[in-house]
Amino acid sequence: MKEFRVCKSIIAAVVASCMLSSCATIVSGGDPSITIKGDIDEPVNIKTEKQTYTGVVLPAVVKVSRRKINGQHIQITSQNHTFDDIVLKRKINGWAFGNILIGGLIGLAIDCATNCASAPAEKEYMLVPQSKENKENNDSAK
Repeated sequence: MKEFRVCKSIIAAVVASCMLSSCATIVSGGDPSITIKGDIDEPVNIKTEKQTYTGVVLPAVVKVSRRKINGQHIQITSQNHTFDDIVLKRKINGWAFGNILIGGLIGLAIDCATNCASAPAEKEYMLVPQSKENKENNDSAK
């Protein structure tokens, strides 16, 4: 009976350490979101690696792929305007340091494997619309 209690305690300790060892994965969870703002009065279409949003009025919150944060392109289109792509950059997710403090190298490896150790460097992006007519005139003048 005493052996069973010891075994049960060891199993509980292993399960608890595994659950607490990947802080960024647990806290950050799924794919991150960013906010896209702009001074435009028409709906836009937004395409991320994760999803396509059609007929969106700005400001809009969109999900981006956690696996490809660094260098991920977000394309925005509308009927009357063109926009430069938003290119995401990454920063280190502060929760990844929780693994170092707790001592969970396994959790740190999990955070790196799931890319939860990274987060978008910016949470908000401002769009600068260009009229399609002006762009076509500038392109034909070249």
